[in-house]
Amino acid sequence: MKILLVAPPVFDFYFTTHRMEPLGLLYIREALEKAGHEATLYDATLSGKVKRVAMPPEFSYLEKFYEEDMSPFSLHNGYKRLGDSFLKIVDFIKENNFDFVALSSLFSPYHPDVELLAAEIKKSVDIPVVTGGTAINAQKKGIAGNTNADYLVCGNGAVTLPLLADAINRKISFEKVPGLIYRKDDGIIFNEPSFDPAWCDGLIPKREKLRLFRKRKIAKIIFSAGCRNRCAFCSIHRDNRLAFREISHIKRELEYLSSIGAEVVDIEDDDIFSNGEYTSKILDILEEMHTKGLCFTAMNGLTARNILPFAERLVSSGFIKLDLSLVSAEKNVAKGLHRPHGITEIEEIIRRTEGETGIEVFLIPGLPGTELRDTFNTLLHLNRLGVKGGLSPLYLVPGVPMFEEMGIPENVRLCRGSALYPFDDEKRANVASLLKVSRFLNYSLDHRNDENYSEFLHFFNESLKRGRWFRLDKGGNWCDSFEFTEKFDAGF
Repeated sequence: MKILLVAPPVFDFYFTTHRMEPLGLLYIREALEKAGHEATLYDATLSGKVKRVAMPPEFSYLEKFYEEDMSPFSLHNGYKRLGDSFLKIVDFIKENNFDFVALSSLFSPYHPDVELLAAEIKKSVDIPVVTGGTAINAQKKGIAGNTNADYLVCGNGAVTLPLLADAINRKISFEKVPGLIYRKDDGIIFNEPSFDPAWCDGLIPKREKLRLFRKRKIAKIIFSAGCRNRCAFCSIHRDNRLAFREISHIKRELEYLSSIGAEVVDIEDDDIFSNGEYTSKILDILEEMHTKGLCFTAMNGLTARNILPFAERLVSSGFIKLDLSLVSAEKNVAKGLHRPHGITEIEEIIRRTEGETGIEVFLIPGLPGTELRDTFNTLLHLNRLGVKGGLSPLYLVPGVPMFEEMGIPENVRLCRGSALYPFDDEKRANVASLLKVSRFLNYSLDHRNDENYSEFLHFFNESLKRGRWFRLDKGGNWCDSFEFTEKFDAGF
């Protein structure tokens, strides 16, 4: 069969384009081709096109936070589409004779846009549309009753899609396709899914084009699946058992990526380096590949406890940046969330790497039990240690008990971090303020000798002292922006 796999465009206030390589679809394409099918991947975000589009009315409350601001403590401005338009995707489908189209839906907040794309495809061509991904895993029953797709897929698409192609081709029954959700006799059938990792059959996905990170070509890779931790805000341990990839396959894929010109490899594991013996063998390979020109990142986040025994080796292996997941430096909060480490381990990693690699420590503002002043002090402490503090605003994950108790909104668009949704207006202003604080503190690490730095520092400090932000308009004028609940004399 002739099959199209689509990584849809993304609609939001901001994007991290270098992390958007659709690794899952690349594995699925390999599995389909191995099964004898002709599979094409349409990566809508690869074009890098950004177009400002109408902001959904449910986000109107964000206008006072996401406003025009030319200062280094600005937030996002404008709702945008990253990637090709629905029209261009539909035209591509119409120009080719595909037997069915499969759409990727990885995050619940973006699933409504995937449904809109499915509707546009169904209006234009008479072929089956399939939607799969973690958004389906999280809300399969709710989505199954109200979807524009003909089929939904849970679990490992590299297992399911080749068998679904056989079922559509009438070679096997639909009952034999793991993870398939389909309509039958006015009812909905949910087949038991397979959550085996996509790489379990030794697949190594081919790449045609690579994205850029810091002007260098970057590609993703995966070493393991699942996570041994049980953090209260995470869904990874719900569906994915902890499993480790065959090391010889990892080396073969790294050699392949090097051969096609990749310069940076981003390791996307959820619990990377959690097994000491396995980690030592992996680092042997990374050190070897680094001598051949490869560098590494792990932007999905590193657990400090995992890497503390190997901190120096990460530097010699070519890690150009360590993204450390702290979540909260408050011991009581971390304990309540089942987090496996605190700030002490991170301080030790900073000491042992001695500035030889970039470090960014990530916090989640807005988590239950976290306060504005505590998170602010953590950011200030990290800045004084000479490392960046990254903030990932709390977002709601359907199906996770902690968030179900907080209340998943009926409109799942609001579950995204940029929506600043699960807060009252006061808490929302505080979380937005922490984002501004992190922006400026990170800016200060690299730009203290800039011509305008003293002016920016003045208005940053004045904003903190009065509990109301200044913003810089395009005309160079400082104007009032939104208020927040506490006043600070940061001494910065």
